Amino acid sequence: MPDWTNLRDWSNLRSSITMIDFLRQRQTRRDLLWITLIALAVQAFWALRMSHPTYFDAFYYTTNAQRLAEGHGLTEEIIWQYLDQPAGLPASSFTYWMPLPAFIAAIGYKINDSFRTAQLPFWLMAGFLPWMSYGIAWHLQKERWIARPAALFTAAGGYYTAYWVQPTTFVLFAWVGGGCLLALAWAHEKKWPRYWLLAGLAAGLSHLTRADGVLLVGAAGIVWLYEVKDSRFKNDGRIHFQSLILSLFLFGLGYLLVMAPWFWRTYQLIGQPMSAVGTQTIFLTMYDDVFSYGRQFTLASYLDWGWGNILRSKLAALSLAAQTFVAVTGLTVFTLFFVWAWVRLGRAERTKRFIRPFTWYTIVLYGMIIVVFTFPGQRGSLLHSSTALWPWSMALAAVGIDIAVDWIAARRPAWRPGPAKRLFAGTFIVLVFVVSFAVSARQPLQVAEAAVYRQVAEIVPAGTVVMTGDPPGLYYHTRLPAIATPNEPPEVMLQAARQFNVGYLLFDVDHPKPLDDLFDEKISLPELQKVRDFGDGFVLYQFVWEEVSP
Repeated sequence: MPDWTNLRDWSNLRSSITMIDFLRQRQTRRDLLWITLIALAVQAFWALRMSHPTYFDAFYYTTNAQRLAEGHGLTEEIIWQYLDQPAGLPASSFTYWMPLPAFIAAIGYKINDSFRTAQLPFWLMAGFLPWMSYGIAWHLQKERWIARPAALFTAAGGYYTAYWVQPTTFVLFAWVGGGCLLALAWAHEKKWPRYWLLAGLAAGLSHLTRADGVLLVGAAGIVWLYEVKDSRFKNDGRIHFQSLILSLFLFGLGYLLVMAPWFWRTYQLIGQPMSAVGTQTIFLTMYDDVFSYGRQFTLASYLDWGWGNILRSKLAALSLAAQTFVAVTGLTVFTLFFVWAWVRLGRAERTKRFIRPFTWYTIVLYGMIIVVFTFPGQRGSLLHSSTALWPWSMALAAVGIDIAVDWIAARRPAWRPGPAKRLFAGTFIVLVFVVSFAVSARQPLQVAEAAVYRQVAEIVPAGTVVMTGDPPGLYYHTRLPAIATPNEPPEVMLQAARQFNVGYLLFDVDHPKPLDDLFDEKISLPELQKVRDFGDGFVLYQFVWEEVSP
């Protein structure tokens, strides 16, 4: 038997070994070891750079992880949106977002009450994510030199780097969403039903990570229809329904094994297995309507907005989606290579079934974000959900470099393809790390906000409810219960403050537009008394409520 680990030319092995076999080889293990060490070192730099979460979503998952670790269960001392019409504090958590990132971060907090231990599982996931790209790239081209750059591209992180190593959905969804696509690819390519079970489990974990993770179920359904189409007929003309039904059953079983407990919890809470809060976002006329108070969004209210406005919103969403595809999924410098490889391999007989789940998830994701969830998509949903594409797009980018060099070499006889490929790969490895560093270094660390919150805690009595633009951020730094400043005029804001017994209002520059005049002090309210101006646009007010005679 030949020693495959000593062969440099892998072209003869294209049909001889599987991805699993490849991953078991000694050289592969060596590759993955040094690539993982690089990825962990890079992500450690970004992790140590932040002493606390750096944006709204991460604060939300982190504070809920803390409460889970402390034994408070699925409750929260914040209200960040009013679409589910919360009755008061504490409120039920995760009526809008999904809980898996908080569950994972809570494990870290159980080890030690520290943000560092909450980061730990996300840091590890980021460090090992290149494994997926490495395996995908090798499976597509059977070339180790392609697999290595693919893994390093993924390790760099691109626009996601600043978000990988904190409790949030980014790196987790890259694993479970990208893993679901990989399981579907194996299932579709190899016709092995057990991979449908694995895909169902991954789809369930994706949905438990993000509400729009359910789109992977839709992509899986489309792939299954291709299975029906491709099924051979028996002699009597009947389709192989047994295998098809088994695949569908296994996928559904895997999905429900993960999601059924959450469906039951939601049913116990609101009387239905899935929250209807997210569906209201279909009918938003601006994203800030998520922070509206006392309003419901329906098809009728949406149509009242007018078809002209609706069409313009869809076109704006299309433009932003195209920018996200080019700048984020393709990291700009890789877009041409990534798309070139995607189209070519998607047509090739050997690889088209493997590529098909990735293709259809991309179509479903972008289509739903543009046409249906227009405003949530513009404010981050697409950025988050596209992480499932990242290990795939980076693998395709590496393949695309190979294709591009061969194309040029065929037209320039003086070119030596082998050295050119390695030169291009090395150049792009350096470039992707530079670009990743440049975009991530600009991510604000919220140092100024943290300082203001600590000062607020010195003024506001413990247990007093504060109305603010960033309830989870304020709660994280102060443990003061907090509710969102509603996107409503002053009189409605006062109604919300009364309902939730709010004691203070922390105003900042990023306040709802209907409160512009109040923030600029063009108008005043007798119920608001200024307490302190912290600078940088932060102003603390105290609510002064008149006592109502019995």
